[in-house]
Amino acid sequence: MQVDLRGLSALLLCVAAPIAASEILTAGNDFSVDVLPSDGRVVMDLDDDIWILPAGGGEAKRIANSEQSLRRPRWSPDGQSLLYVAESNAGSEIRIYDLAMSSSARAGTRTEHSQDPSWHPDGERFVFASAGDDTGLDLWETDLPTGLSWRLTHDAGDETQPVWSGNGEHLAWIHRDTDVYSLVLRRRGEPATVLLRSETPLSSPAWRPDGSLVTYLRHTPESIVLEMVILSEPLLIREISREPSIVDAPVSWPDRQRMVYTANQQIRSRGFEDRRSRPIHFRAFVEPDVAPPPQEIRRRELLITDPPAGRLIIRSARLYDGIWQGYRSQMDVVIESGKIEAIENRRERQDGTILDLGNVTVLPGLIDANVCFAELPSFGAVFLAYGVTTIAASTLPAGFDTATWNSEASPGPRFIQIDSAERPPNLSRLADGGLDNLDALLGSRQATAFGHMTPLPRRIASMRDIADESNAIVAGSAPNGLPPGAGLHAELMALRTAGLNGEQVLHAAGRNAARALGVDNQIGTITPGALADLVLVAGDPLSDTSDLLRIVAVVRNGRFYSLVSLLERSNDLANVE
Repeated sequence: MQVDLRGLSALLLCVAAPIAASEILTAGNDFSVDVLPSDGRVVMDLDDDIWILPAGGGEAKRIANSEQSLRRPRWSPDGQSLLYVAESNAGSEIRIYDLAMSSSARAGTRTEHSQDPSWHPDGERFVFASAGDDTGLDLWETDLPTGLSWRLTHDAGDETQPVWSGNGEHLAWIHRDTDVYSLVLRRRGEPATVLLRSETPLSSPAWRPDGSLVTYLRHTPESIVLEMVILSEPLLIREISREPSIVDAPVSWPDRQRMVYTANQQIRSRGFEDRRSRPIHFRAFVEPDVAPPPQEIRRRELLITDPPAGRLIIRSARLYDGIWQGYRSQMDVVIESGKIEAIENRRERQDGTILDLGNVTVLPGLIDANVCFAELPSFGAVFLAYGVTTIAASTLPAGFDTATWNSEASPGPRFIQIDSAERPPNLSRLADGGLDNLDALLGSRQATAFGHMTPLPRRIASMRDIADESNAIVAGSAPNGLPPGAGLHAELMALRTAGLNGEQVLHAAGRNAARALGVDNQIGTITPGALADLVLVAGDPLSDTSDLLRIVAVVRNGRFYSLVSLLERSNDLANVE
């Protein structure tokens, strides 16, 4: 008998090839569940995808897989579709998954950054939260057959997390005004009433099917507590559970006697009269991620036009170079011909002009990697006054020439032209009107001088934690709607709110942005050979991001501009125009 050894060799190679094994998940972090009352099936948002679990537990089946983060799925009343939120750096949108067709489509909401969807019991409408005609989040409702949406609330502050009662007649939601939270109830045909107020956050209301009570979560400094308000006369408030690590998501009620929720990385089922919950076990087979091919980054060589003559030494109390951790103290940055020649310990010098700025911090010039030119001023001093020494954009206003920003007479940031394919994929896009420190931006010297006082619109109720993505996040001001310079600072504040520390925030507008634009080692860090783009601030921006607004001066291509001179230049040009 003859054996084809070539075929046998190929077969052995195939058998020996390593096969990536599936990961089996039996627990999860920050995932929520919803139970379909008619058959007990559970839908959950495990591992940023949507899965369905048989009644009582078992093997979960993934039914929606997306590059977006899919969150908070909810069964339609007939069990034929799912309502959920798809989140990305660009914002959030509400989508509907049709189980019969195995397809997903965007729900007919009229506004961007919609969230907190909840079905009406008739299955043809849903209610959600979104920014509307002012700076707060309001409640909206969408009719699926017609695609029409209408606004339900107009109160000051934020109205979020709405939920209909089982009979579809009453609506409950969470209202936040500054630091006061309220659980609100609007009965059919009656004005809204506050069931309880709290100075600690409240979230995730859910109706018992018979309408007798509403459960909710209270966020104490120690833990999240599951509580209920019994709709008796008078109202009664009772604690239900203090289980470890209860997830901030509404309780699901399969019937009036049982609650299902997630806590301690498990699905938990609890009888209404029980003191303890029991786990619902599951297994989810997660295929290993196949990494997409790396984005090819075109290298760019940045040129210096008309560099200043002589040697300039910038001397300060603190230096953050964007490379090493923390500050370096009592350093001199030596600049010649528009580039950084050396970074040295402070010493006596006779070889250049020394600018000793005292108790200031020197940072790399800020990079805005995604600028919208819709209302760009024709002078660049506005950008520099905010510490922005480089901007990137794919379009320019007709007839606008950024080369004018290279001159000493009309300074401005360096401009990098990118096409849509080169736009960094991990742009921040997180700035929102709910930022706690937004007043520091709108009240800054720059914003006051330029009239940049328009508040940001509200888009999201709470900022998601993106600390795990910090190495890739790139700061870009479009499309948050704020004017040049101010928009980048809003994004940096948002990144701090989203879990990044001070160094990670500066990397987003420094070395991360430079690497994404193909100009790393030229800008974004303070290192010998790099272009001399610096920001000098009074304060400690690693501890307080708003200190980035306390700009004393800016160096662009080795030229020194005090903040006062930049403000004067901008005002003079505005008066000329």
